[in-house]
Amino acid sequence: MNTPYLLLAASAAILLAGCGQETAVEAEGAGAAAICPEANANGVVEIAPGLTAKITSNGYGRTAVAGDYADVHTTLWLHDENADGGRGTEIWASGGQQPFQFQLAAGQVIEGWDLGVACMLVGETRELKIAPELGYGELGKPPVPPNATLLFEIELVNLKSPE
Repeated sequence: MNTPYLLLAASAAILLAGCGQETAVEAEGAGAAAICPEANANGVVEIAPGLTAKITSNGYGRTAVAGDYADVHTTLWLHDENADGGRGTEIWASGGQQPFQFQLAAGQVIEGWDLGVACMLVGETRELKIAPELGYGELGKPPVPPNATLLFEIELVNLKSPE
């Protein structure tokens, strides 16, 4: 690593550590940095307006960044405030057998997934609560009704850089 890059990286780390809300994480081999919001004391991450993540199992290694191919196991429920854990009607599950693969930030999935899977670590499990505007919106996507708030449990099982 050359000296100017090292100084820039150290300065950025000090600046970000000072604000206490986000940390910069460099992806191994990818050379890309992601700004990752930190979880609060309850393990909840406020990712964007209308998108929260609750980390239910910690992971390891590097963070997922734009362009990565992510392999995930997932279950989707319609969010229901009155249901246990907010888990209303189950809509879909990957079954824990063959992971579902997509490329991060390539428009292959709903925006809530692109934003919510970014910064995950391999082995990490998150519960994403996604507002309609970051999900299937006013139109829905059968069997998801219009304006549905979604609740996904996502486990990141593998991560590959695009190279």
